[in-house]
Parts: sequence; C-alpha cells; structure tokens
Amino acid sequence: MKYNGSYWEELPQEGKEAATKLGYSQELWDADKVPESCNQYWEDLDKNQQQGAEEMGYDEHSWNNLKATRRRSTYLLYLSHLCFVLGSIFYLQLSMVSIRWDQYTRDHRVPQSVLDEDDDDTWEEWSYENNHSDILEVREDYWVQYERNNVLGAFSYAAMGFIEMCSNRNGYTLHNLLMPLGGLLGMINALQYDGSAMQYGSAVSLTFYLLSCTRLDFFFVGSALECIVSYAYLAGFDGAWLLYLDSIACLLWLYCAVVGVASEFGFSFEQFLRKERAISTPCSPLSCAQQKTDRYRH
Repeated sequence: MKYNGSYWEELPQEGKEAATKLGYSQELWDADKVPESCNQYWEDLDKNQQQGAEEMGYDEHSWNNLKATRRRSTYLLYLSHLCFVLGSIFYLQLSMVSIRWDQYTRDHRVPQSVLDEDDDDTWEEWSYENNHSDILEVREDYWVQYERNNVLGAFSYAAMGFIEMCSNRNGYTLHNLLMPLGGLLGMINALQYDGSAMQYGSAVSLTFYLLSCTRLDFFFVGSALECIVSYAYLAGFDGAWLLYLDSIACLLWLYCAVVGVASEFGFSFEQFLRKERAISTPCSPLSCAQQKTDRYRH
C-alpha cells in the first residue's frame, strides 16, 4: 500500500482523501483497523471506492489478493495474543514455584551453604545427616517445574515477538527484534545447569524484554521490576522480598496480556454494538494493551 507505515497525521491531503473514500477514519487508520470495503472484492466496490483504492496504490489484482493476506495476518496476530497470555502465565507459575521452594527450604532450615551447591552429593549428605530424605525428591520436582515453566514462558514470548516483528507495520526495527532475541536467550538460559551462567543469562534476556518496550506501560514496569530482581541477584542480594517482587512483575505482564486481548475483542464487540460496518484486524498484543489504557484515560 502506498502509505503503509504512516499514521493519519503523517498522510498528505491526497492520502487522507483516498483513505476516506474507502471508509477510513483517523481512529480506524491509527488503530490498524479496516472498513468494510477492505473486506470486499474489487468488483463489489463502487466507483468512488475503486478510485480511492487506485489512489492508495492498488489495482484489481493486488486488491483481491489483499483479502487473503489480511486473513493470514489476522490469524497470526490472534496467535500472538495467545502467546503473550500463555507466556505470562508460565512466568507467573515459575515465580510461584520459586516462592514455594524458598518457603520449603526455610521450613526445613536448609543452610545457605547447601542451597548454593548444585551437586547432588552435598544435598544427599545434608538430607541424611538431618533426616530429610524427602527433600531430594522435592528438589528434583522443583527443578523440573522451574525448567519447564522457564522454557515455555521464554518460548511463548519469543513466538510473540517473532510474529509481531513479521507483521509490524513499520517493518523490522530494533525494538521488535529484541523481544524474540530475549525469548530465545531465555530458552537457552533455562537449560543451563551452571547457576552463575543462569543468572547472567537471565539478566540479559530480561534486559532485552525491557528494551523492546516502546512506551511506558504495565509491560515496561513489569520488565523493569524483573531487571531489578535479576541484577539484585547478580549483586549478591537474596531474600523472599526479591521473589515477591518477581511475582508482582509477572502479574503486571499477565495484566498487560489480558488487557491486550480485552482491547482487541472489546473493540470488535463495540463496533458490532454500534452497527458500524467495520471489521477488525488485530493489532499487536503490546499495542492493544496501550490502546485500551488510552481509551480508559479518555
């Protein structure tokens, strides 16, 4: 499309007039929504709409191909929303697993010198001396859950970032490249067995998540909190407060994901109630969450 990647205020006057002929308004254009005319074949458009389409850079062939392309894009972006929600749930489960393990080790008075050791021999020796034979099984279960939720959370975020990067209206940018990179790094990091390497890898992955943010929203705040927690561990800090701060960050991520889904489906339902002839092309998960917040402010 001739004016792809431009916001309404950036369009020249002839671009706004062409878009208006197709049924666009500023609200629809800036929200990546499309009017009903964009869901019709060329022969179903009236002369005024065909003229607007030609001024936008389309001919009959390219216009008819647009419908199939938009349908694929819609399915991909719905999948992106799903990945965002699932990834946030997995990360929240990861946080809850860590809190339960921390509480378990405190209740059983496991010394820090043992907690800092990764080898099974140290744990077996301590459990035998203190008559806590079940702790080895609990520890194994903890690491299985930790690794599974960490890998699935990072994979979901990487998938979300990759889909958003491929469907971004402005093409590939540094911001939408960092999210999939952060997710891929998180997956690799989750499979590490070196505790020190895991901490450094986690810090870098979370920093990528933070740098992928393009606006101040709940995902940005959650990512900032996660970075604080990660760098605090690297600096030698420890304690339950870091685990609870991590849980708050994950809750903010999940809130942002749910708000994004509500924004997308809420917009479509709102259009239906108003009986406006517009169809919805999903926006990216993080963008939808911000649009929902903006509408609440107004």
